[in-house]
Amino acid sequence: MVDTIGLTIDQSMVNTSIDFMAEVGAKINVDIKCSNEYRIIGTYRNLHVFITPSYVHIEGSLPKYRYGSNLVTLSREEPGNIIDEIGAALGLPLRDAFVTRVDIAANLEMNNSPKSYFPYLSFLRNFNRSIDSGSLYYRQTYREFYFYDKVMEAKRYKDPLLTPGSCQKHILRYEMRCNRQWLEYYFDRKIKAIELYGETSDVCCELVAEWYQKYEDIVKVGMVKPAFEMTKMGLFDWLLRNYSLKNDIIKLIDSCSSKGDRKAARLKREVLAMLKKCDHEDEDMVGELNRKVWDAEEAY
Repeated sequence: MVDTIGLTIDQSMVNTSIDFMAEVGAKINVDIKCSNEYRIIGTYRNLHVFITPSYVHIEGSLPKYRYGSNLVTLSREEPGNIIDEIGAALGLPLRDAFVTRVDIAANLEMNNSPKSYFPYLSFLRNFNRSIDSGSLYYRQTYREFYFYDKVMEAKRYKDPLLTPGSCQKHILRYEMRCNRQWLEYYFDRKIKAIELYGETSDVCCELVAEWYQKYEDIVKVGMVKPAFEMTKMGLFDWLLRNYSLKNDIIKLIDSCSSKGDRKAARLKREVLAMLKKCDHEDEDMVGELNRKVWDAEEAY
């Protein structure tokens, strides 16, 4: 579930003297327009690299580095292996680098289009909620949560692992992005890259737990799947069923009728029969999303 990370390593973390500008700069694709005598900016594969005489900062998606795509979810062992591979390629002991960003994410295969779930995800305390460019955002200064259509994004960037079959799927991506300030506050210390290594990484496990807990903290607006027979009666049945989730329909009928009203008694029987008939309907969309997020957390 670890995706993008940011790592910073300075001269004090390197045992032998390394000329960052000359030695690391020679191993990346340098952006000439953005670089000068004081800094080098460039890329190594999909990673963004920023070099000064005193430190190197590297940031990018680990799944994209390994597979060319983050439609793949990394196993627990893979982040450490990939960081070691990057360190060897650039000649840097990245195990000792400080972590300045971590993204925790999962791709959830849903029954409906990702956007159709957004209205049911409401308030999250201390975060600003917004919908922009087809994505749902919960933002605060040092941390953000995103829900978006992963297939749409994969098409836009011509993801190499996007197949004709996966193009037909509804994949909702739920992502938590944490920067350095929040990580230091949450763990009460600076986190080193080596703490992201291995199956028993406490840092990764705590971040995944936080990813799940913050989803749980979002206020959900429950509503059944918006599917019904395209007739007036079909629409009426669906609206009545949805209303019954939040209100007592039988109590409503009683309050609007007099005692012994035969029409009211017949209406109550018909309503109860209709609701019972619809008990076999697919689970509501919030229930489906709850289950998929839980399954992703448990699988990790």
